[in-house]
Amino acid sequence: MAKLLSDPEFQRFADLQQKQSSFTITSEEADELRDIVARAQKKRDDRALAMQAIEAHIAQFDISPDELFSSEQIGDAARVYGLIPASRKERVLPPQLVHMGKPYQWTARPLPDDIRLPLFEAFTTGASIKVYLATPRDAHRCAVTIARLEKETSHRYADDLLEELALTRRQIDDAGAKPGA
Repeated sequence: MAKLLSDPEFQRFADLQQKQSSFTITSEEADELRDIVARAQKKRDDRALAMQAIEAHIAQFDISPDELFSSEQIGDAARVYGLIPASRKERVLPPQLVHMGKPYQWTARPLPDDIRLPLFEAFTTGASIKVYLATPRDAHRCAVTIARLEKETSHRYADDLLEELALTRRQIDDAGAKPGA
């Protein structure tokens, strides 16, 4: 009921309900309480009709959920309605690089010089860094890696090299805008 009423309406509803439970409500206040409940029921009915209309259109045009919502929105809704645990957060892995067969995770600490120097050189000279990426198919980790390289070197990765990794400039910009990138 609280979601269907404005804050002042809900406050008045609570006050009137309190009076009703203590048998100190007047007939005018009882009428007011009935009006508030009727408005809330009308809003609920209107919302139900709107949802039925939306569901009918979705069924009529055979629209799938992923056409309407992003995977993040679907996941958030599933958490809100308890379909998946709300407390479990998606684990975000740091960029992982490889050089001469040795793996490196690029955390908050700087990379060791044995990979840092050749990686930064390749990046600043405009060469592809695909050979340094341990997980080239993980678009998010690649985007975070490139965004971090761009930030630390003040160089922009070439668009044709982004295509080689199946990334877009927007993915790089989005990854760079997130905290911790």
